[in-house]
Amino acid sequence: MRPGLNYQEPEPGALLVSVLARNEELALGIGERLAAEFGPIDLCSFWLSFAHSHYYEAEMGSSLGRYIFFFAEPLARQLLVEAKLFSDQLEAEFSRGQGRRVNLDPGYLALEHLILASTKAVPHRPYLGKGIYADLTLVYECGQYIPLRWSYPDYASDYVRALCGEVRNKILRMRKQGVWRL
Repeated sequence: MRPGLNYQEPEPGALLVSVLARNEELALGIGERLAAEFGPIDLCSFWLSFAHSHYYEAEMGSSLGRYIFFFAEPLARQLLVEAKLFSDQLEAEFSRGQGRRVNLDPGYLALEHLILASTKAVPHRPYLGKGIYADLTLVYECGQYIPLRWSYPDYASDYVRALCGEVRNKILRMRKQGVWRL
């Protein structure tokens, strides 16, 4: 360490997990399992139709939708890798034969951005470790979360960006109260 430098861990983020499934009941059941691992769910999206892509249909069927669960407990950002590994194990547990019944995408929301965890290596995803990459999905600019050219359409939607804004406002309130920390 160079003399005079003060290395600090960043402020925690708000853990979120997107649950893509064929029906709401299965997704809500997964939400309960996630809450048992990560603590209480603080905010849940509406059931969002997943109609903008056919990517998962061969494996999971048609008429897919998703819930996005935000968790109450702050998450140390470096724990995103473990959250993704747990989510992948849960996907495997709920699989049938060769196909998944759910797709889980954990991430964290910070004041400055939304990061999702991924196992797919592409140029805009830095490697975090244990086969997991960071996907910079939204950045906070000019009073709102802004999608990037590679952001998935569902995360780029006005509704999901507004949810992120609600969670950001809660983080700011909790910071003022001195309770948004690990």
